[in-house]
Amino acid sequence: MIELVAAGSSGLATALTYTAVYGMITAGWMSLAVAGTAVVATRSGSASLGSLVMNLNQLNEEALYVRDHETFVTGAAKRALPSGGDSLAHRLGAVELDKVSCRYPDRDHSALHQVSLRLEMGRVIAVVGENGSGKSTLMKVLSGLVSPEAGTLWFGRQDLSDGHRRDIFARVAVLTQDFQRWPLPAAMDLRIGRPELGHAGDGLMQSLRHADADRLWERFPSGWQSLLGRMFRGAADLSGGEWQRIGLARTHRRTVTQDADSILIVDEPTSALDPQTEIEAFRRVRALASPHRVVVLVTHRLSGVRHADVIHVLHQGRLVESGSHTTLMDRPDGRYRAMFLAQAAEYTNTPNNDSVPGPRGTTPSSHEQPQ
Repeated sequence: MIELVAAGSSGLATALTYTAVYGMITAGWMSLAVAGTAVVATRSGSASLGSLVMNLNQLNEEALYVRDHETFVTGAAKRALPSGGDSLAHRLGAVELDKVSCRYPDRDHSALHQVSLRLEMGRVIAVVGENGSGKSTLMKVLSGLVSPEAGTLWFGRQDLSDGHRRDIFARVAVLTQDFQRWPLPAAMDLRIGRPELGHAGDGLMQSLRHADADRLWERFPSGWQSLLGRMFRGAADLSGGEWQRIGLARTHRRTVTQDADSILIVDEPTSALDPQTEIEAFRRVRALASPHRVVVLVTHRLSGVRHADVIHVLHQGRLVESGSHTTLMDRPDGRYRAMFLAQAAEYTNTPNNDSVPGPRGTTPSSHEQPQ
């Protein structure tokens, strides 16, 4: 709107100026040389005025972003975990959600609604559900990134809102499908989760072997000191599956060096892996569970959660089912059973040729028929 008004005003002013110059030339009050100078000055002034209007318009747009930033900072301060809270107990035993609800500021409906579940150390807990069911929000609440709107998250016997944020973040490790791929030397990229451990005897090779990534260095031009990232000349170029192995090794190193009770959240860890590697990756993730660690596995690949100790099913932000794979499959009208059978059918059923898109096969010619 501002640009439209400015353009209209500039055009009107230019037309009036040219009309006045023409009138003065006709009346003999102005020579052609002076008129030419006036035209050049008018054009220069018009361009400067247009540039001024554009800069003012851009300043106004940037001011809107500054206002949004101030609103975000104010809201984040209200929701952030305290930095001077109580230290967490060394042994938690379990992490428990008690009627936890969460709603994002710009949404009308709750992402989570009165969700109650218990995560005991030493177990593998799976969380499944369709897109938009609240799985990612639940993981953000568990990791302390999002504070619940209602309900309580207990770390052992301590309320999350009373805990020290440094202790809470130290007890949680998260591996997501879009984990950060740092453009750093390979060894530093693996150590970045626990930099305080130093280099000597930090169990780096153990973590690499756990993720089946200990042979990747053979492809690196400078071994584990090679830069990872395509933006550098001579850097190592990794595929998506190889990056996920690096991510799993980084997560393993962060968790196995944790002596206190902790939570490992794994969100879609096999999205870039082939089927055989995917099966092995799920096995390696489940192996990270220990008496002092609970593994929370979030995935759409239901074949990977069959061996979980407990499976929680979310639907529209509500916890609708819980139990083992066998228990949930025994429910004829269960949501988990329906999802599992729908995925299994894609591997077991032979599709009709008429229902398969794409080019059809051709009948072999007589000399190509099998003898």
